[in-house]
Amino acid sequence: MKCLLINLIVFITFVNSDIGKRLSLPQLPFGVYRLNFLGVTRCESVPTNNKLKYELYLSKKSANTTEIKGIVTNAVPLDDSLDLEFNLAVKDSIGGWKENAFLYKTPKACSSLKKFLGPAWTPIMDSAGAYNATCPMPVGVYKVSGIDTGVFMISSFPKSFFYGTYRFRLFYSKKNEVYGCFIIIVEIKRPWETE
Repeated sequence: MKCLLINLIVFITFVNSDIGKRLSLPQLPFGVYRLNFLGVTRCESVPTNNKLKYELYLSKKSANTTEIKGIVTNAVPLDDSLDLEFNLAVKDSIGGWKENAFLYKTPKACSSLKKFLGPAWTPIMDSAGAYNATCPMPVGVYKVSGIDTGVFMISSFPKSFFYGTYRFRLFYSKKNEVYGCFIIIVEIKRPWETE
């Protein structure tokens, strides 16, 4: 019961992070989940100055293992002067995307990202060659050699969520200017569901 109450508080905080915008919740079942990554791409629809450039893609390592690979180029440090924003679109019953299903914006992008990733921070940063990474992430080019997507299950994101397919847009901004953006498309599935 205590765990359910904590999950509910975290979920309400996550959904109501931007009080000025009305959110419509999907009519989907809710519960513990597993992630099935479907794609990683650049944000084509969001104008960005590419000061933080993500050229990432999914690679199938085995039948059950998918990795994120590519290049991340920081022309400026990823630090706490930036804001971190998540914008989730949910796939509806006829295959279209319902935009802004969930919105979240927080200051101190680097520290917030590190907090959200929790125990997954170190393996993710190590796979990009940023060993012993802290905030800020310095200017540089980082070759992402292969982040096992399974590592996201140990992150500090809520452990229960609405099942469905989501387009998860993550971007960094400062004074309404977007510094970098990328999209991850994931299925949030019941733990026992097959591919």
